[in-house]
Amino acid sequence: MSPRAPGGSATSAAVRWRRLVRARRAEMERLCPGGGALGAPYWDSRARRFAARTAGSATGDPLLSRLRRVARSSTTVLDVGAGPGRFALALAPRVAAVVAVDASPVMGSLLRRAARREGLTNVTTVTGRWEELDVAPVDLGLCSYVLPLVEDAATFLAKLDAASLGDAFVYLSALSADVFSDPFWRHFHGRPRQPGPTYLDAVAVLAELGIGADVEVVEVRVRTRYSTVAAAAKAYRESLLLADTAEVRRELRSLLSRWLVADGDALRPPLRTTPAAIIHWSTRRGGPARSLPPPNR
Repeated sequence: MSPRAPGGSATSAAVRWRRLVRARRAEMERLCPGGGALGAPYWDSRARRFAARTAGSATGDPLLSRLRRVARSSTTVLDVGAGPGRFALALAPRVAAVVAVDASPVMGSLLRRAARREGLTNVTTVTGRWEELDVAPVDLGLCSYVLPLVEDAATFLAKLDAASLGDAFVYLSALSADVFSDPFWRHFHGRPRQPGPTYLDAVAVLAELGIGADVEVVEVRVRTRYSTVAAAAKAYRESLLLADTAEVRRELRSLLSRWLVADGDALRPPLRTTPAAIIHWSTRRGGPARSLPPPNR
């Protein structure tokens, strides 16, 4: 049943999604002017750190194994919001071609550099917002941890569906994105953060588009690591939208030193895994979502 807006009128899933994203961005803008615009400049400034953190992390990830079960040597792949190539580079050796789309020019540059380093010649990068690009259809389309940042989820998903001739996958957390920072957010801001949309909201938007999807909730290893408490404090300060002052840095270091746990010569959050949702649908028209084939034993 659709949620009810004030006055009793039904609120569509797409409208609810838009409201959640807008409220979260407005909160970011209020606390950090300019920080609410998560466009290319935002990701350009973080691209190298993001690439270093995600390098090789597709190995062992549940989504990669699901993708490999449907991808063949003749398959063409579209990765929307590919970033520095976490899944694009892992899939490329097994498929015919990969088109990696990202709004950040720096992300695209890092992906191309990594592809050359690995000797991959079948990866093409396209820079721009997915909603504004004209990309030829492929056999398999995917986007990973991108959708909750998109205001118009319906347009985004409809375009992904139209561009995918065989299967489409959307990957996102099945747990609040703020799970690691919520206690600190409440400590510094005195209130919970504005919630973002969830995988259930994504399934509801797809249903409004007439797309029946199957969902698998999987466990994903937490790979976040910090070399020092000071490095962790810097990362948390940015994600918590806090002022860069000596007092804030000192308080964050004190809190994190009691919360992070040692993992070899690094520090990590106290959770080893978190749940994620693999949303999949067949893009064949006129039928229900096709179930994934069983995993190879």
